[in-house]
Amino acid sequence: MYGEWLVLINTLFNLAILKFTAKVTGVFVKNTRLLMSSICSSFVAVIGGQMLLTMLLSFFILIGIAFRFKIRSFQKQGPIVLTATIVIGGLLTALQPYLKNLSVVHFIIICLLLAVGNLIAFYKQWGFVKLERLSGQFVFDTTLKIFNVKIPLSAFLDTGNQAIEPLSGKPVHFVSYAALKPHLPAAFCKSILEWQETDPYNVSMFSEDYQRYIRFIHVNTVQQQSVVLGFRFEEWHIKGEHSQVKTNEYIVLTKKAKNFPHSTAAILHFSALSNNS
Repeated sequence: MYGEWLVLINTLFNLAILKFTAKVTGVFVKNTRLLMSSICSSFVAVIGGQMLLTMLLSFFILIGIAFRFKIRSFQKQGPIVLTATIVIGGLLTALQPYLKNLSVVHFIIICLLLAVGNLIAFYKQWGFVKLERLSGQFVFDTTLKIFNVKIPLSAFLDTGNQAIEPLSGKPVHFVSYAALKPHLPAAFCKSILEWQETDPYNVSMFSEDYQRYIRFIHVNTVQQQSVVLGFRFEEWHIKGEHSQVKTNEYIVLTKKAKNFPHSTAAILHFSALSNNS
């Protein structure tokens, strides 16, 4: 009877791990195939005991039946299965002293719930890491030239940024004011602080030299539409595999740059994607 319980426990854990692996690697496998793989692998593991050769054979059968006996399967799905097995095995080993007084049925149910819950959390974290890695491809080193001053900035290309200057239709980029402030003229910074969002069209605090760079940009937020100041820059060199130079477009200075992706200092307009794809 003890052997049957071991086969059942192993089968359930193998099935959970295979479902997780199929989900992570984006492979569709019929549940019947996953179940067959789990059962066969469990029988080999239980009958063969804790021998290294038996464990390797069990792993080979688990991957082979579920994802077919191909080298590519062992290269792609193999590491995921191994990682998930180590994570789940380590968790259950750590909790075993607290579960040893439970009945067999309760032990199986709790262990299975813990395993599935841990795999779900692992899957979500895996997706987050994958998304971060993907979005990291849209981070660029750049050099912005404005008011005849060159400023190095890290920038994130946001495909959702479609803001434009209404008169010319030129792209609008968003830049952290804190990142630019040390490089900007003191008179300009003083004027920025004096400008009021409640009276956006009043730019009398800026000298005429700076007023010719200003355009009024309408920005839609979750709460309302607001008018902000856009400043024309001379050029913006975006470095990368396919580097490009933006000229005579506009930036909006923002003090709320803490949530910029990857801790960058600027959000590029989606039009910058055309030469960086």
